[in-house]
Amino acid sequence: MTATYLEWVRRGSPMKIKAVDHVHFFATDLDRAVGFYEALGFTLTSKHRHGGLEAAQLAAGGLTVDLNQTRAADNPGYSHFAVQVDDLDEAHEILRGKGYNLDGPVYNQDTERWILTVRDPNGFLMQMVKAETIARGG
Repeated sequence: MTATYLEWVRRGSPMKIKAVDHVHFFATDLDRAVGFYEALGFTLTSKHRHGGLEAAQLAAGGLTVDLNQTRAADNPGYSHFAVQVDDLDEAHEILRGKGYNLDGPVYNQDTERWILTVRDPNGFLMQMVKAETIARGG
């Protein structure tokens, strides 16, 4: 009997995702983007530099939105989303065991926390961060 893809993905102990940590976008006009999210009810919590670029962080209803100013070669729009997990090493082991290519865990100097990244089958980037760390730009 051949296992389905879904059965293959579910094998092993599942990772324990605690919460969505943040969603990250690149913006061509950072100030206009901040104004848009403020109009939606988000509160600006931080303006800082991230990856050498101007960045902002806004929050509402438990969701954090990270915005980075685009560089000339960047495409504006979605960058990634991040979830909180209890144990990055366990997440790495589980996903590596399922055949996914991973980056990390690595320490991000800008955000001052450990992250693990993976791409879904469509190529979308997803980050994992330790649950007890506080989002400050992803």
